[in-house]
Amino acid sequence: MKTIEKTILILCIVISAASCVTQEKYNEAKESEARYYDEARKCGESLASANVKNKELQAELTRLKALKVKADADTAKLSKELRRVQDDCNNMQEQNRALLEKLQTSKSKEEAQAMLAEIQALQSELMKREDALFQAERQLSDKQKELELQNAKITELTNLIADKERKMQEIKEKIKKALTSYEGDGLQITTKNGRIYVSLDEQLLFQSGKWDVDSRGASAISKLSTVLAQHKDINIMVEGHTDNVPYNGSGNVLDNWDLSVKRATAIVRILLKSGDLEPERVIASGRSEYNPVDTDNTSDARKRNRRTEIILSPNLDELMKIFQ
Repeated sequence: MKTIEKTILILCIVISAASCVTQEKYNEAKESEARYYDEARKCGESLASANVKNKELQAELTRLKALKVKADADTAKLSKELRRVQDDCNNMQEQNRALLEKLQTSKSKEEAQAMLAEIQALQSELMKREDALFQAERQLSDKQKELELQNAKITELTNLIADKERKMQEIKEKIKKALTSYEGDGLQITTKNGRIYVSLDEQLLFQSGKWDVDSRGASAISKLSTVLAQHKDINIMVEGHTDNVPYNGSGNVLDNWDLSVKRATAIVRILLKSGDLEPERVIASGRSEYNPVDTDNTSDARKRNRRTEIILSPNLDELMKIFQ
């Protein structure tokens, strides 16, 4: 009996210890979930802010171009009106001279008075036309100044945008050169909407369902970090993506949301460890299964969707200063 009692006591202790370990892991998982969801929320807010800033710049550029078109039209209209008023003034001055000459050769008093009245009327009308000419010249001058300001702002903005595009193209070429040995091995480098997308397939970085970066993938990220450290005006967004198969693992990862965030965070850590990148330039974001590149429900489509995208965006602060 004593042996049985001892056995039961040992079993109770083992079960109790296992329960404590399970509860501890569960608490860790909940804390991890809350932390990563908070990170994902902050990343989403940062991305939304960057998108709003980009839309504001595009809207302001469109508005400036529309103002330039209107200013060009107003300037052309005022120039035409100015030429017409000048012609009218010249004609009236010519008529005035002709009447004065006629008055000098006039013989009758009545004829002289009639010509004097006509001259006075012409002079009065000429004064009105000259006032109109002055107003037209002033309006034209104001429009020309406004047009010059708009042209200067558009030129500055266009040059900055062109400079950003040139720099982004240079960075893209540097990245291609640094990662040339990985092309055809799950690496794609594309440009869209002024951003550079460095897309790495799961096979290059992770084992299925894991978030530890393998050595070959870590080497690629390190080389990329070295390039990005040389361009401090580039912001970096790391997005983790999964397929639509529910996550069935265990431990601190609960679902595809957690997995995508942990993968993005793992990449960020390598980026920051390998180069001289400022942490404030980098955002880690998990997109789970909700931004697929292929919506087909096939194994090939799911394979393409399991990826990590490193999105490089130019800093737009210089462009925003133009409108302040």
